[in-house]
Amino acid sequence: MANSQERNPSEVKRMFARVSRRYDLANRAMTFGMDVLWRKKLVDKLLDGNPSGKKVLDAACGSGDVALEIARKFPGAEITATDFCEEMLEMAKLKLSGFPSAKLECADCSSLPFEDETFDAATMAFGFRNFKDRPACLRELFRVMKKNSKIRMLETSRAGFPLEGIQNFFMEKIAPTAASLCGGNRLDYEYLAKTTREYPEPQEVENMFREAGFLNVKTKRLGFGMVAIVSAEKIF
Repeated sequence: MANSQERNPSEVKRMFARVSRRYDLANRAMTFGMDVLWRKKLVDKLLDGNPSGKKVLDAACGSGDVALEIARKFPGAEITATDFCEEMLEMAKLKLSGFPSAKLECADCSSLPFEDETFDAATMAFGFRNFKDRPACLRELFRVMKKNSKIRMLETSRAGFPLEGIQNFFMEKIAPTAASLCGGNRLDYEYLAKTTREYPEPQEVENMFREAGFLNVKTKRLGFGMVAIVSAEKIF
């Protein structure tokens, strides 16, 4: 199921429903807590100037960590967090309960229920690798973003030589074991590890953004190149 062209979205949804309650704990265990810092870097400088009234979309929000970080970092911003898995949204709802400016909506990134040019900024973290049609999702994000807006995406990345072998061993052996010790299903996390090996090279990901219409596309590697933040802008 790791190959994006072969995976069944319904199977992916069921998998995330299974892991939803232990998702945060497993993420902390698999990344030794570094995912918290990566999300902070993702959100940093997302909005320019006064954030009051600005609309931010957090697509494929999962359990809501990024949306929560946006709410804390930019008081007054109006946050919409979407995900296609209702069980994940339930976890996000608990985290965002103290932030009335944040709302949740069940939606697939390939078909977003928003008007053209709705959002001033957009984020996504560790969701892109699970999409069956990544270009379609980027086109949708481009459509719903306003002109002169930013998008930032945190995602796995292939470390390349000489660290790729270490990354593969870690993702295929260490990470699933750490997740299973936290009560997760080892097979589910083995799938998530395989999506890392199948994930495109950074240049290919950047090209997907450009083909969707985004400009000023840049990649910043983190975690010894094992994850990356892709930044881009919708200018026109």
